[in-house]
Amino acid sequence: MFLVFEPGGGPSRFVTFMGQTVPLVLFHRPFFGVPAGSRIALLGVDFSRKPGSRELVLWAKRPTGIRKHGIAIRILSRRFAVSRLTVKPGFVVPPEALLRRIRKEREEILAALSRRTPVSFSKPFVLPVHGRITHDFGAIRILNGKTMSRHSGEDIDAPEGSPVQAANDGTVVLSGLFYYDGNMVLVDHGGGLLTEYLHMNRRLVRTGQRVVRGQTIGYVGHTGRVTGPVFHYGAVLNGQHINPLRLTGFPGIRLDLSMGSPSLKEARRSEDSAKP
Repeated sequence: MFLVFEPGGGPSRFVTFMGQTVPLVLFHRPFFGVPAGSRIALLGVDFSRKPGSRELVLWAKRPTGIRKHGIAIRILSRRFAVSRLTVKPGFVVPPEALLRRIRKEREEILAALSRRTPVSFSKPFVLPVHGRITHDFGAIRILNGKTMSRHSGEDIDAPEGSPVQAANDGTVVLSGLFYYDGNMVLVDHGGGLLTEYLHMNRRLVRTGQRVVRGQTIGYVGHTGRVTGPVFHYGAVLNGQHINPLRLTGFPGIRLDLSMGSPSLKEARRSEDSAKP
């Protein structure tokens, strides 16, 4: 993940990067080391993106037309783990009677993750659960010998019933029991950034509820497609799955767009960071 910014004032601006179109929003207060009065946007690199050079484009709407300025971003490669698990057969090839439910749930989740609201947090992120982290973000999942979808978050092993806390201030945009994800909560923090809390045995919050950093929103469980008590922590930024553990070091890299056209920048694939 990285944060781009420039001084406020002047024409309306937005950036495009790897399919993301994000406006630069004016902040009247300081924001994680960025001066007050700056325009800010958050960007991420999905773990599924291939390495190589990509262009970040800054667009400015002026009375004479739209001007653009491009900056090169390099996506670095990274090796991912392979995770082999044995689960109930119905979680690999679900019964036909459940396919309609699964499709409906998928649509509901994608709709929640597509929300775009103003940034609603101002404090550092915290880990929702303390336990052994598997570090398998982006891992290739092989379930019952069958290659499945990639793992989009980090699993944290903790005793069943351990409290799960909101990683930061935000609004619950989805709270429910889902076939694959079990008891799940999605929290919108604004700026296109949402966090995911999966496989809980109980949820304490409802859709539409405001939560604050550190608030208990549920408890570790083993609902959905799991092999035992575990907590899945995920993060999505403007539709890109990013490593949620990087949030505790938010924002990672700050890129000042007012400094002209810099030399090649590097964004680390799947770890969602950029290096100047």
